[in-house]
Amino acid sequence: MQPSSSDTTTSPRMAVVVACVALFTDMLVYGILIPVLPLLRAVTEAGPSATGLLFAAYAAALVIVTPIAGRVVDKRGPRGPLLAALVGLAGACLLFTIGGPYWLLLTARTLQGAAAGLSWVAGLSLIAATVPLRQRGTYLGLAMSMVSVGVLAGPPLAGWLAGLGGHSAPFLCATALLVIDGVLRIVFIRSDPPPDDDPATAMDVLRTPGCWPVVALILFGATVTSCIEPVLPTHLAEAFGTGPTGIGLLFALLTLVGACLNPLVGACLPHVSPRGLTLLGAAAAAVGLVLVGIGPSLPVVITGLVCLGGAIALLVAPAGALIGVQGAMATPPAIGGAYSLYNLAYAGGLFIGPTLSGALTEGIGFAGACLALAVVVAPAAAILARLPRKFAVMPG
Repeated sequence: MQPSSSDTTTSPRMAVVVACVALFTDMLVYGILIPVLPLLRAVTEAGPSATGLLFAAYAAALVIVTPIAGRVVDKRGPRGPLLAALVGLAGACLLFTIGGPYWLLLTARTLQGAAAGLSWVAGLSLIAATVPLRQRGTYLGLAMSMVSVGVLAGPPLAGWLAGLGGHSAPFLCATALLVIDGVLRIVFIRSDPPPDDDPATAMDVLRTPGCWPVVALILFGATVTSCIEPVLPTHLAEAFGTGPTGIGLLFALLTLVGACLNPLVGACLPHVSPRGLTLLGAAAAAVGLVLVGIGPSLPVVITGLVCLGGAIALLVAPAGALIGVQGAMATPPAIGGAYSLYNLAYAGGLFIGPTLSGALTEGIGFAGACLALAVVVAPAAAILARLPRKFAVMPG
């Protein structure tokens, strides 16, 4: 039964604010780990494969928890999972401040991924439960944009704080931000029921015609985004003597290029073939991986990172728009189901990228791993060739 009192119903405006802050905080912690975690002694001693596993543990936990979180939200509403996610993320931050041993870091990373699964599902469901259907797509897109903002802010903040106060300083800062996040969740979130006007699920969206190439695009984009995260910091430190601050700034450059190009690519979608944009993104990813892998100097590596940033925009922006079209094609239309499918596919890429790059670096070195990943782009591009040539003619 729908709550009738404002005391038991979350304000739509505050629902959007809380969801945006929750996603930003989650991805800020994710970004903080990029320049810091691979350089910890416990991680470097474990080797590249273990480093890749450490990064992939986040995505594995996210994939496992996401459907469970969906069922809990359906039965009890988003408030409980949001609070549980807050506790889990705070616990992970405190464990990261210890810095080792490896198994403890793996535990913290898994806990972080589980918290993300709860937070993402509950946050987006909170918007769906409070915002009218006609406005829901806009505000869900706004919430998802906070993912990029959090990842962008995390690496340079971590590098700066680590340079000032050691590896634990970024996580103590993140824990302090969680206090603010927690106040918002506790004070403004009520026990809203799940929405009853958007009942379709991710599986309903997956059954729509032409959905599998879109899912492959999301998976591929996330793999490209995450594959260098566990291995590039160590390479930069060993080959060029780059410290945490420099590593953080380089990853911020990568994310900044993607974030700036993302709206431009989105604006081109009604006029330019999504297939052409994504194939261009695949080519940029291959070039970027080659330059990062065999670059003899830091400027060459930076050029490679710019290419990878462009590739991310060319892959992620069409993916977000096309999955929305697939949601519109579902019966009944499924905005929430489309975002759930997007999250699951993206998490799958976040698992594949670090696992693959870590194992390849362990076996054939960093340069060989980057070249091998660039070669893998070719069969992926063949799948992307099955995407639609035109975006405007698709139902929406």
